[in-house]
Amino acid sequence: MVQRRLRVVKWLSTTPAVGVCTLCSREFKVPMSALRSTADAQGSLQKLFDRHKCESEDSSQVGARVNADVLLRQEPDADEDEEEDERKKEDDDEDDTNDGYSE
Repeated sequence: MVQRRLRVVKWLSTTPAVGVCTLCSREFKVPMSALRSTADAQGSLQKLFDRHKCESEDSSQVGARVNADVLLRQEPDADEDEEEDERKKEDDDEDDTNDGYSE
């Protein structure tokens, strides 16, 4: 079973300002009054986290949320690469004819 954890996602210098539950993604903000000291901010964030109850989610919803956060790199098609190379070559050829220099 996956355990919930508190992850700090925003810091003000060395003081935690915003935390998130790793299980339900609920966000916790440290009150302005607790931001004066790092210890107060940490304690406040931990209390907020400890008091919350994770919303029950279907495993399908959890998987969908995790997949939505993943960035995939799409490789270009070989045909697109060839077309782009041809366009670049044509542009280079045009630049050579318009630069006023002859070879």
